[in-house]
Amino acid sequence: MRKTAFASDFDGTLCESDWNLGIEHFDPANLEAVRAYQAAGGLFGICTGRPLTSIVDSMRGRLELDFYIVTTGAQVLDGRLDPIVVREIDLDVVAGLHERFAREDMGFIVVTETQFASVGGPAGPGIDPIRSVGEVRPPVYDVSLEYLDDEDAARTACAQVNEQFGNAVAAFQNRGSVDIVPAGCSKGSGVRAVREALGVDCIAGIGDSYNDLPLLEAADVSYTFYQAPEEVRVAADHVVGSVAQALEHFMSLP
Repeated sequence: MRKTAFASDFDGTLCESDWNLGIEHFDPANLEAVRAYQAAGGLFGICTGRPLTSIVDSMRGRLELDFYIVTTGAQVLDGRLDPIVVREIDLDVVAGLHERFAREDMGFIVVTETQFASVGGPAGPGIDPIRSVGEVRPPVYDVSLEYLDDEDAARTACAQVNEQFGNAVAAFQNRGSVDIVPAGCSKGSGVRAVREALGVDCIAGIGDSYNDLPLLEAADVSYTFYQAPEEVRVAADHVVGSVAQALEHFMSLP
């Protein structure tokens, strides 16, 4: 019997979040479909740019995950939270990114083992304000440039990060933000690490935005939503209305 896994993006896919109000909504039908898939022997995990602590807190009492791909692939862990992959960004690179890209009207977010912090800029719910990169406590797994709803600014910054810092990091646009992780890391590298570490024969993936493109490419079967950007819809094998619908289709495959 083949071993299958399903990797789901979090925000905008499994969870609808309002960061300003600190509200998370999970469709009960999606959660029930995940439990049914796991009961049938499948492995289910999250593939996200969020930090590990955020996903652990959000999933508590809702789902038991079989694997975690967090901080855009810089950290990959099994269901017991034992590490499979751990990569970090050098503090000198973080300082260079801050000097080049930080502005007063945007967020410069750093994710470490113990911090989810905004460096010298606006901080929302659950984000600690710090004054400088000197207050960052390594290891740093992810840096996020937050341009709010300005997708053009995010697209430009993403290209500039990859051009100027590409030897050390990789940048991925997520609509109005940019996720920056150690070079070689992505949601796709996380999927490949899960496949190898857990002995998975076939893995599916679902996501809703540009930063999910490596996830969709690395998956054997990929899904996105009708409302996703055209580039993402073109990259996916199937367009669906929900995670539950994707799981139902995946479970029906021979």
